[in-house]
Amino acid sequence: MKRLCAAALAVPLALAATPVLAQETAVPAPPVAAPVAAPAAPAPAAAEAPPPPAVTGTMAMPVYELPDPATLKRPTLEFKPTPEIEADYDKYFYFHREATSFPEAFDDVRECDALASGANIYMGADSAAVSAAMAQYGVLAGGVGGAIGGAIADAIFGSAARRQQRRTNLRNCMGFKGYQRFGLSGDLWKEFNFEEGHGRKKEGERNEALELQALVASGAKPATKELGL
Repeated sequence: MKRLCAAALAVPLALAATPVLAQETAVPAPPVAAPVAAPAAPAPAAAEAPPPPAVTGTMAMPVYELPDPATLKRPTLEFKPTPEIEADYDKYFYFHREATSFPEAFDDVRECDALASGANIYMGADSAAVSAAMAQYGVLAGGVGGAIGGAIADAIFGSAARRQQRRTNLRNCMGFKGYQRFGLSGDLWKEFNFEEGHGRKKEGERNEALELQALVASGAKPATKELGL
């Protein structure tokens, strides 16, 4: 009888202890961490744009064969100054630079003549060369001598204003190249110079005058005073 009672009591005790054991042993699983994404690869650097091509200007001067300076007759530069003559030194003048050869002087005179006349269409200059000439020697140096530009300038300002502008551009150009300016009487100046208003001088006459101007510019230093620009 005692054994049956003991067995009967053991069964409930065992059943009562079972939930407690389950509670003690049931450990919740740790939360699963979300997968960490790998860092994105850096975007490839944008390729640098290539530098723009260099802009260069060229003035295609026609080939010209210079004569021997010994075969040229040097212009007369001696005169007696008067107040009337001196008042016109802004119109009548010539240039000189020491230690300059005849070919060098001719190249300088010829280039400045082309720029002063706005003769880019005659000298074959490209747009970059014209822009450079305008920046260096004056706004009108690049284009006022063109066919259309010349007609407009004549209609607005007249040929006298164009001649004045040409003289100014010529003085700026030759002064930039290191030449000094000297005054001259009008009658002597006309012997080896020219003026342009409504048209361009014929190339043969033009080159002959430029040769003499270069001969003077590279010759003996004048005894008269320098005028400056």
